[in-house]
Amino acid sequence: MKNKRTILTTILHELINGKSVTSIDTRASNTNQYFKTIKDHGIVLVEESNPNPHNNGRHKSRTLKNEPENIQRAKDFLQKKYKKNNKSA
Repeated sequence: MKNKRTILTTILHELINGKSVTSIDTRASNTNQYFKTIKDHGIVLVEESNPNPHNNGRHKSRTLKNEPENIQRAKDFLQKKYKKNNKSA
């Protein structure tokens, strides 16, 4: 079975490849759900509260920290994910 690249794995691959990844840059219906999952797995992200351009509310922008330790956590997460997917195939 081929490993399908999901939005979550695409985000992490972009971090590993040195790209600055922000939740508002990712084109998905609900990017914050992916960034919460990433955060829950110990990958560090910076959260900022910004004005919402469409109303008087605030919008939380999340950016993955581009540091060696964080990149290693992303690699470890992907490695575990791929091993799990290959076992169930």
